[in-house]
Amino acid sequence: MNKKETNRALQRGIAKEFTKGVKLLDVDTTIAEYMVDTVIPDVEEHGNKVKVPLLYGNAERWNNARAKGYLRDQRGKIQIPLIMFKRNSIERDAALQQFKDVNTLPAYKKYSKKNRYERFSLQPDASKAFEQYEVSVPDYVTVTYEVMIWTSFTEHMNTIVEQFQYATDRYWGSEKGYKFRTRIDSFDNQQEVGEGSERIIRTSFTMVVNAYLLPETYDDKPTVKKSFTPKKVVWGIETDLTGMRFSNPNIYNEYQSVIDFVAIRGSADAGINKGLYPDETADGVTNKYSYFYLTNAELPILPQELRGTFDTRGWFRVYINGVLITPSAYTYTFNGTTNLILFKLDNTKAFESDGEVTYVLEPDFEVSVTGKFIELWTYLL
Repeated sequence: MNKKETNRALQRGIAKEFTKGVKLLDVDTTIAEYMVDTVIPDVEEHGNKVKVPLLYGNAERWNNARAKGYLRDQRGKIQIPLIMFKRNSIERDAALQQFKDVNTLPAYKKYSKKNRYERFSLQPDASKAFEQYEVSVPDYVTVTYEVMIWTSFTEHMNTIVEQFQYATDRYWGSEKGYKFRTRIDSFDNQQEVGEGSERIIRTSFTMVVNAYLLPETYDDKPTVKKSFTPKKVVWGIETDLTGMRFSNPNIYNEYQSVIDFVAIRGSADAGINKGLYPDETADGVTNKYSYFYLTNAELPILPQELRGTFDTRGWFRVYINGVLITPSAYTYTFNGTTNLILFKLDNTKAFESDGEVTYVLEPDFEVSVTGKFIELWTYLL
């Protein structure tokens, strides 16, 4: 039996230790922290700013506050100001249950510890490793909370109620945690309650929170899977032009002339003309052409760093009727006044054209030149 080969480059690494879910405790904690950090204001008592405490009401504490209308601390003193809340009910959100037909939802994180934002990751040919999450579709639920507020002064109660009213129909939570949409429909302002010489004002209301629940595992399988997409490294060729280490981190500024010279590459069709130059007949060739030329072209200046190492004879690649001609078969000169590069064939050097060996150019030959020249504009004779 042949063993199937596995391409490990296409496999995705899975962080098996990664488990994440959304519990009822996460919903309770998110709502409570948002109330403390964002919604509940400070009130002023005797010239001092007082932070209004928030308590979660367990069954005994809540029933005691409901029955007596207030809550005492361990020393028997009525706790004012105070806000207490508890979770009342959880209902299934039928409007969003159709999304459970989808098994998982993909999510990607562009940059992570394994794919940092750096110069290497920005290379256009590099295949980046994205952090990928496959999240099971959660259960969408509606969670109801009941809240009671106690204060000594109507002004304090108004300030707290105004803050809760302004926060309704918003997403409660943090950027790095969960966010749940919370709605408050109405506030029930109770009559003033007298307890000895203390004055108590109470307000209660109900909060409706649109949340979602997702267990960490289901059927012994994680509901959130974290993995990394394959990463590919593209190798290229890097040439050290000087043999010296760069002392300046800004390579372009230090070797601008070298980099600009290496980037120069011209491409143009050459012209052929007999009798344009006086030494044409000196070759002893009748009705044949030995010259071809580029007009409106300029030769770049060879940088000092490359002199002695860069072959100026190999500046050009000449093609005659699509055949590459060896540089030893021609010479060239440049006229900076007329911006003309003149090539002269060595008639003693044969080259192949259309399957025939020839020493000179015919009038209908096609000559193309690429190499180290700057095209000032395109112009053919």
